[in-house]
Amino acid sequence: MKKILFLLLIILCTGCSSLTKKSIEEVIALTTANDLALINTYRAGYKYYLPKGLKMLNHEGSNEFFSMQDIIFYMYVDRVSYFHKTKEDYKEKNDVVYSKSLSRNDIFGYIEIKNASNDKYFIEIMYNYAKIEVIVEKNRMEEVVAYAMSILTSIEYQEDVLKSLMGEDILKSNEVEHNIFESAETESGYLKIVEEYGTYEETKDEIVDPDFIRR
Repeated sequence: MKKILFLLLIILCTGCSSLTKKSIEEVIALTTANDLALINTYRAGYKYYLPKGLKMLNHEGSNEFFSMQDIIFYMYVDRVSYFHKTKEDYKEKNDVVYSKSLSRNDIFGYIEIKNASNDKYFIEIMYNYAKIEVIVEKNRMEEVVAYAMSILTSIEYQEDVLKSLMGEDILKSNEVEHNIFESAETESGYLKIVEEYGTYEETKDEIVDPDFIRR
């Protein structure tokens, strides 16, 4: 137990660099065991921990973009599916590089890795009603998975805020539609979204009641 907590502190506080020599299975096992409530980023209806080493590029509604050197992470947080507690089963695949369903307690998801262009790999991770997509070289896959999972496992939703947003119909406007329960056939959708939304060196914060986001 002490060993797991020590490794989790390294993941969350040093930017996941210590996990680069571990397998993807080991990274997932360590990060999904995370019970440490470290939060440093607040949004309308949810909050999460952004690890050191990742830079916020842009934020529009439920769409977030981070960078780590030349690698761009795209995250979509499905607040509507969380509010309705929607759940769909994931069937593991044999025709991709890596495919695995994820679950812990009542949190579920999957990770899928496919071949991409230029000898790179397209990684999709859906967990805790959010999805992260990224394209990366083979020798950085474990590092990217560690960063992505440390974010996804840290997400906390705020029921009162979501209820208010749903009642005011805010979540149905100005959103890039993204089905988190369905994996993409190719990386083309990711590339299109990043080209359109994720290239700005700035953030666009939502107007949020501070009394809500700190509950």
